[in-house]
Amino acid sequence: MALDDILKSLEAEAAGQGADIIARAENQAARIIAEAKEDSEKILEASKEAAARNLRSQEAKILLEARFKTKKQTAKVKEELINKVFTRAEELMASFPDHPEYEDVFKHLALEAFQGKDLSGSESTIMVNQRDVGLAESFITSKNMSGTTFGNMRISESDEIKSGISINVDGGRKTCLNTLESRLAKAKQLLRTSVGKVLFNDDG
Repeated sequence: MALDDILKSLEAEAAGQGADIIARAENQAARIIAEAKEDSEKILEASKEAAARNLRSQEAKILLEARFKTKKQTAKVKEELINKVFTRAEELMASFPDHPEYEDVFKHLALEAFQGKDLSGSESTIMVNQRDVGLAESFITSKNMSGTTFGNMRISESDEIKSGISINVDGGRKTCLNTLESRLAKAKQLLRTSVGKVLFNDDG
C-alpha cells in the first residue's frame, strides 16, 4: 500500500474517531443541559413554594399581631370607659349626703354595721362625718343602743368618713366600716362585668 493511501486511511480513521467523540460529547452535553434544566426547574418550583409558605406565614403572623393589638386596644378603651362610670358614681356619691333620702340610707348603713355585734363590756366609738353627728345620736337613741347592753359608746367626728359610720371597738382593735364609699369599693369588681354588659352589650 502506498504511503499516501496509508496517510489517507489514518486521516479517515482519525476523522471518524473525532466525529464519534464529538457526537458522544454533544450527547453528553445535551443530557447534562437537560438534567440541569430539570434540576433548575425543580429548585425554582421548590423556591416558589418556600416563598409562598413564608409569605403565608408572614401574613398569618401580621394578621395575628393586628388582631392582638386591636383586642388589646379595645380592652383598654373598655377599661377606661368603665373607670369613667365608677368615677362618675363616686362624684355623685360625694354629693348624695345632701339628698333628702340620705337620712334613710344612713340609718340602713348604721343598722348593718351594728347587726350581729356584741359590744357589751367594750369601749366603742362611732366615727361619723361632722354633718352626721345628729343622725348618729338620733339613731342610737331610737335603737336604745347606749348603756350596758352595748357597752360604753360615744360619737366622734372624722373628716375621713364621708358617709355612713365606722365603729371602733376598744381603741380600734376591732373596727367595722360601713360607708357608701366602702360598699362601692367592695362591689366594684363584681359590678365591672355588669357595667361592661350595659356599655358594650357583652361580657365587658
